[in-house]
Amino acid sequence: MMLTKSLNHLLNSLKMKKIIVLLVMFSLLNSACKKNTTYNNPYLEDVSFSIEINMDLPEYAPLKFANNSVLVHNVGIKGVIVFNTGNSYNAFEASDPNHYPSACSTMQPNQFTCKCDCENNTYSLHTGQLSSGEGKYSLKAYHVSQSGNKLRISN
Repeated sequence: MMLTKSLNHLLNSLKMKKIIVLLVMFSLLNSACKKNTTYNNPYLEDVSFSIEINMDLPEYAPLKFANNSVLVHNVGIKGVIVFNTGNSYNAFEASDPNHYPSACSTMQPNQFTCKCDCENNTYSLHTGQLSSGEGKYSLKAYHVSQSGNKLRISN
């Protein structure tokens, strides 16, 4: 009788250990599969702004045509680069995301790309991804909405 109780206690203990191990493994796998949606770039601060640009004005008229871009000054950190992809608009921070803003970190758009004169990093205006140079961050994207010939860009 004593042997049976000890054996039952041992079996119950083993079952509990298996359950605990399975729960720990499940929680580890579950947390590993979750994507981190937070974009924390230590070089670029978050600034709140909202600007409307009218593409009927001469300085923004190139945006009416696919694969053209315009640098909008005095907004964001170092300005905002607006790009017409052909079927939508992208807006990116003009400061290179892979180092702190400085006198040379304002990128200039050049057709499909923009380039930083400090580090010679080049980024795609279609995707915001680094296409040449060094760094781990892509361009900081801003929200764009269109109403007729007006674009609202905000963060």
